[in-house]
Amino acid sequence: MDTKSKESYLLFRLHDELFAVSVHKVLEIIETGEEHSITNLPKAPESISGVVNFRGNVIPVVNTRLKFDLEDYNEGEKFVVIVLSLNINNQEQIIGAQSDKVVDVIEIVDEEIKPVPDVSQSYNSDYIQGVIHRNGKFIMLLNLEDVMATQEIIELKKLSSEVKENIETETQPS
Repeated sequence: MDTKSKESYLLFRLHDELFAVSVHKVLEIIETGEEHSITNLPKAPESISGVVNFRGNVIPVVNTRLKFDLEDYNEGEKFVVIVLSLNINNQEQIIGAQSDKVVDVIEIVDEEIKPVPDVSQSYNSDYIQGVIHRNGKFIMLLNLEDVMATQEIIELKKLSSEVKENIETETQPS
């Protein structure tokens, strides 16, 4: 009998890097397009792409490439939005995270997870809870609460609420 602790992770690509997040935090994967377009927000922080409608709620979308100091998306470049349920400041926050592509769902055994090497990297390693090496590639396990628990997200939630209120006001009959 196998007593090793396993957890499922959603594996996705950003630029040339592989990242993984616990599937327990993933609500949905949205293919962007006409039905799910991102609405830009004036005065939003640079790493915020805007907001998107998710099941009738306005949620912020983080440009994870910019968040990790990677090259930004080119106009017209395809991506998906991973909708996440996170516990930020003891409150559930629904947030979208842009990703180039969802690759797979994988099982990771706790013993595979290695500490983050202490080297200068192009992204903030504080956001990485560990690294695994599989099939000749490194996969970084994200600590999403740390990635998203920033002042910009708090400000963006406030902006998102204002956008939702404006939409509701505009659609109410006079």
